[in-house]
Amino acid sequence: MATITIHTANTDQDTAIRLFLDALYVEYKSDEVDDTKYLLSTSANADHLKKSIEQMEAGEVTKVNLDDIWKP
Repeated sequence: MATITIHTANTDQDTAIRLFLDALYVEYKSDEVDDTKYLLSTSANADHLKKSIEQMEAGEVTKVNLDDIWKP
């Protein structure tokens, strides 16, 4: 038995790898990244996140229809 470490670049790759391993009945474990911990890892990130949360709570947001997201 061997250990293989795979670094996926995006969620599409991650999903494809998981589906492939599942199809072959390969047991695997995943170390999920804690996005919140990363976002709070620097004071600049924490300040920006806090400001964004305050803007959201104050209603200072722009709502976009999901159908319009990919339009040029």
